[in-house]
Amino acid sequence: MSAGLFEYRGTAAGLNEPLIRKVILSFYEKVRRDPLLGPIFEEAIGDKWDPHIERIILFWLTATGLQRGYDGRNFMPAHLRHSSIHPNQLPRWLELFRQTAAEHCAPEAARALIDIAQRMAQTLQIGLTREAKPRGRDQGTS
Repeated sequence: MSAGLFEYRGTAAGLNEPLIRKVILSFYEKVRRDPLLGPIFEEAIGDKWDPHIERIILFWLTATGLQRGYDGRNFMPAHLRHSSIHPNQLPRWLELFRQTAAEHCAPEAARALIDIAQRMAQTLQIGLTREAKPRGRDQGTS
């Protein structure tokens, strides 16, 4: 992934750190209240919400090219270690993210963030599906 490409997209789309912070904070407020996703995130994150949010903001700042610093090597393992995370939860995650981006961003900025979120969801879909087969994990929600 070329930082230059995303940097151009981030700044060209009108994205900046305060806006990304606002979107992520609002998104995770929705996630925490969501009947499907809330319990999953609470189980996975527990009382470590502040550091989680900061790590996620750094991810988005890096993905949009506004900053550097997120180490993506831990992205997939961080999601695979939680047996409560399943591929069929990703559409709801994306739905909430799309809503949040549309609420807080101009259309071009929302499109840029949603594009990144969709790519991230596709990556997770592949990783979670592959991981479920060897372990025989049930892919339904619990």
